[in-house]
Amino acid sequence: MIRSIPPTTSIGPRRKSTGFKKGGEETRFKPKVYRRPREWIYETKPIFKKVREPLVDVFKEATEVKIIIDLGSFSRGEVNLNIKPDKYIVLAKHGEQEFEEEIELPADVDIEKTVEHLRNGILEITLPKKKVKRKPVKKK
Repeated sequence: MIRSIPPTTSIGPRRKSTGFKKGGEETRFKPKVYRRPREWIYETKPIFKKVREPLVDVFKEATEVKIIIDLGSFSRGEVNLNIKPDKYIVLAKHGEQEFEEEIELPADVDIEKTVEHLRNGILEITLPKKKVKRKPVKKK
């Protein structure tokens, strides 16, 4: 065990005399006593939980809706995609692992122009929004 030099507890320089004279009596200089520092307990166990399902992110942007799904253990033939006007359904099965996710879609997406990519276990689905025709504003 390595030992270090203890810190100095007095404020001023050390005095060679044994103490101060106060009213004819000699009193000794008493250094301020500090509490021992708290001993920390470190655990080596991870505190996060194991993820049992793939992670799903839905980004609703101004011109499109992007859905990103992490399907790390699934390959291209094990993933089935079904699209309905109000929801997008992803089914994936790999051995005993099974994953099913229903994602609600906004009403203004164009489901006929859907683009899907599966690269490195990440499924990226892009759904463009329908273009809304706006009436021109009349100037007075």
